[in-house]
Amino acid sequence: MLMRAAAWGVDLTGGAVRAVHVERVGRRYRILDVVEQPSSGSGEGAEPLSAHLPDSVGRALTDLLQSRAPSLGDALFVALPVFAAKHGRVELSVSETEQLDRLVDFELHQAIASDLEPWLVRAQPPRRHGDAGHVSDYFAQRREFVQTFVADLRRFGLPFDGIVPGPLALARYAETEWPVHGRRLLIECQRTRTDLLYLLPDGRRRWRSLPLGCGALADEPVHGDARALEATRLAIRLRQEQHEAHVSLFGAHDGTPLERIVLLGEAARHEELRRALEQELGSAVVTPHASHTFDMTTRAAAHQPLHHGTALGLALAALDPNGEPWSLIEPPRGRRLARALPALSTALLAVAAGLLCTHVVADRQVQALTALHAAVGGPPQSRQHDEWNAALEQANAATERTRSMVAQVEHAQRRWPALRGLLEALTDPARFFRLVAVEVTPGEPTDQAQLVFEVNQGVGGAADAIQKLLLEKASLIVTSVATRTRDDGALELTLAASLTAPRSDP
Repeated sequence: MLMRAAAWGVDLTGGAVRAVHVERVGRRYRILDVVEQPSSGSGEGAEPLSAHLPDSVGRALTDLLQSRAPSLGDALFVALPVFAAKHGRVELSVSETEQLDRLVDFELHQAIASDLEPWLVRAQPPRRHGDAGHVSDYFAQRREFVQTFVADLRRFGLPFDGIVPGPLALARYAETEWPVHGRRLLIECQRTRTDLLYLLPDGRRRWRSLPLGCGALADEPVHGDARALEATRLAIRLRQEQHEAHVSLFGAHDGTPLERIVLLGEAARHEELRRALEQELGSAVVTPHASHTFDMTTRAAAHQPLHHGTALGLALAALDPNGEPWSLIEPPRGRRLARALPALSTALLAVAAGLLCTHVVADRQVQALTALHAAVGGPPQSRQHDEWNAALEQANAATERTRSMVAQVEHAQRRWPALRGLLEALTDPARFFRLVAVEVTPGEPTDQAQLVFEVNQGVGGAADAIQKLLLEKASLIVTSVATRTRDDGALELTLAASLTAPRSDP
């Protein structure tokens, strides 16, 4: 699937619209843009965890939908609330692989419900675990809940390609940014929702989603002692919830220490809350301020995007060339095709134009040869010298036209490998550019081409890399390069190139 290497991650479930626009640059990522717009007031309301997204979400989406419309054609993944969802791991103490799928299905019926029809289930392929066993992680949400959520997104007019459970998107971000060695706790505390996510060294992700948040700290103009008191109150509540979650998920006798506690979300902006959590939990609590994986534009950095773990995880999922196995929907076919067309349409049109031209020439030649046959191939009516010379001239002209047609067909045949190579270059998995225009002009001794590329922001050495790719894939030698920076900050390269295949005389 041909996709542009940029994507949006959108989290609507914590009392605000939080969206990040991320592009892939080699093995790193660059945060291009951030949108933040509150959708609820202060307090600990559980409204975002209910079956329907509130109408205030639609109003908060206005900025994203209107001001970022040109880039919403990029892949866009949305976080799914995990209210009333089930998740866990199926463990099979068998080493044979023949009956694994059947056994996983049986265990899912035991763990989720005897009737799975009301549930939308995602279970990972069983993988070997330990010396003699297999495991399969699963997530299940009620089908009606997902359908309602999808209907709300469409009602708000938000285009989307995937829906991923919020904690699983958060886990993708954390595991990309910080490899897990011991047990780790992520606390993503938003305005009206908090996710407690545990990451374990064996790959398990366990979580609890809470209908409380730090909206009061974000909205209320409290200062000094009042602000510290509110932070302490929330920290105590989170410590109590964390203890109950730990007992529920791991058992009362589990004493495994936490390697790291990371505070994310809106709460990461409030130093008073971070300090209060450290005191209540008796362990260091850190907030991310630098990244080993993400670069960012100056515009994005002002929004502290590293605090938006769920949204960043969604963007990473949308950019994964292998897809996102936890997404509960398939990307709409129309949006997949729309992303492929900008890169392919102009090259395909060039091929189509060349073939159409050849067809027209051949059709005219057939008509001319038919007329010639009528003139000289039928029963002779007269042997007058001038009539014979006229017929001979027509035959010679027909011969020249035939040679011209053969030359044009051969020319089209020679051009096709270059165009095919150009299409292969456009499907390169590390592609950081998009072809927006191409024009091929026949010439002697080689054909000439002009190509216009749009280059992702922040890519260094783009012109040299594209020239090398065009030479390797399409035998195009670049003769000149012109650059300009568009108003939206994107770099545009115009390359003049020659096909290396020489033209031969017919």
